[in-house]
Amino acid sequence: MLTTTKSITLTGQSKITVDNEDVTVISMTANIKETSGNSNITTTIVNQKLYDANKAECRADKAAFEAEVYAIEDEE
Repeated sequence: MLTTTKSITLTGQSKITVDNEDVTVISMTANIKETSGNSNITTTIVNQKLYDANKAECRADKAAFEAEVYAIEDEE
């Protein structure tokens, strides 16, 4: 018996500009299953030094990403 699940994948990056170049500090991925509404958010710090120096901005980006996930969940 075949069963399938449709899901939405959302990706985002929190970037900080260093020497006129955007450097990814946090990588975020969310997987939202359309049939059940269950979701999974994964956050990975890819540059600890820049994260430590820019926590407020990185955390604001993370909160904005989560808000987008919640908006998609609420549409389902």
